[in-house]
Amino acid sequence: MGKNAAGKQELKKVLKTRDLVIFGLIFISPNSAQSLFGGLTTSSHGHGLLAILVGLVAMIFTAFSYGKMASIVPKAGSTYSFATHALNPTIGFIAGWAILLDYLIFPMLVYKLGSSFAVEMMPFMPLWLMLFIFIVPMTIFNYLGMKVSKHLNLIMLLLKLLSVTLFLGFAIHALTNGVGAGHVVDLKGIFDTQTFSMNALIAGSSIAVLSYIGFDAITALSEDAQVSGKTVGRAVIITCLISAGLIGIQIYFATLLHPDFTTFKNPDTAFYEIALAAGGSSLAIMTTILLNITGAATALAGQASGSRVLFGMARDGVLPSFLSQLHPKYKTPVNSVLLLAVLGYIGALLIPIRLFFLIVVFGALIGFIFVNLAVILEFYIKRKERNGGQIFFNFISPLLGIAVCIYILIGMDATGKIVGVSWLLIGFLFLAVKTKGFKTRLKLDSLSENL
Repeated sequence: MGKNAAGKQELKKVLKTRDLVIFGLIFISPNSAQSLFGGLTTSSHGHGLLAILVGLVAMIFTAFSYGKMASIVPKAGSTYSFATHALNPTIGFIAGWAILLDYLIFPMLVYKLGSSFAVEMMPFMPLWLMLFIFIVPMTIFNYLGMKVSKHLNLIMLLLKLLSVTLFLGFAIHALTNGVGAGHVVDLKGIFDTQTFSMNALIAGSSIAVLSYIGFDAITALSEDAQVSGKTVGRAVIITCLISAGLIGIQIYFATLLHPDFTTFKNPDTAFYEIALAAGGSSLAIMTTILLNITGAATALAGQASGSRVLFGMARDGVLPSFLSQLHPKYKTPVNSVLLLAVLGYIGALLIPIRLFFLIVVFGALIGFIFVNLAVILEFYIKRKERNGGQIFFNFISPLLGIAVCIYILIGMDATGKIVGVSWLLIGFLFLAVKTKGFKTRLKLDSLSENL
């Protein structure tokens, strides 16, 4: 069914708890450490693992908040829906608009990274063609719906775990034979007094946060899920913790294999050099192939969740209504999927990877702040749930989530801030037109039926 009893457009419920966790792991991606390593280690001055841990601390508080809100607002839209429900439609729009920057940019980044690694291995292939090869199949899968995509996700997750296992095995063998630091256990894989800088660590953490962004995408699929909102929330936490462990251990060994972060030939594809050092050209080629295949699946997840945010906002009437159109058979937001595909191709073709790293986290952090605020207002103030552990989860945890997000925002590169603020200003202008110069309130088409 594509409509509920009241005639509202609804997504098809096909996902179970396992599917949600797999989806989250696909989006966060256990082998994202391989594609992010160059930017992460250079920005953090060789302290990639510490940056990953700071990112986890930043995100775990916010992950709790997403879980809380998903338990009471199990609908497409995620950040937008949560802020609209607990705060108000205007703030909800700004929160949704902010997180859209993340969902627009993230697939572009993944496509660009995957294509760049592929071109590194096959220099005879032009980037524009490689991007096309990446984007078209993933768009078709999203067009057909989550029932088809969830089967692909399981296969892709197994391939991602294979990639991680291969690298760890070769890395341990190489280190024990004197490559890089020459030790499997070495403090310099975590902390180096000669290169440590708090500003660099915070800059690296803003990239590390990118490793965890997939957890909020799980809640964007609440309306596709057969399970309760509380179960969706648990899937968020499980995904964050598993991903942190798998990503962190790869960063640690990669740092030991190449301790000098200043000597990479190309930081964008630094892990290719790491793989060469660990296992020669065979491992480098195998890692690149797996990274390209599974990277496409990460973009698939990003496109899927982003299309749900566009769908949720369009269904409420705050974005053009054509974005809420569902396919008559597959019940997928086809126009939202196609729009993200077109923008993803153009952006990946034209925007440098370094710029993606600088801007992609801004929108996510702004959205996270609003969701944390939503938890405090909804549970601590409105519902007055303040007994025992409720104080931590309903007030202290979201407050810490807000503080860490603000701290990372302050430490971000100026370019990221400029692009992010500019995006928010465009949103405010759009909202001003929508509300006739803020003289009228936003009236959501589905407010009474879905909140």
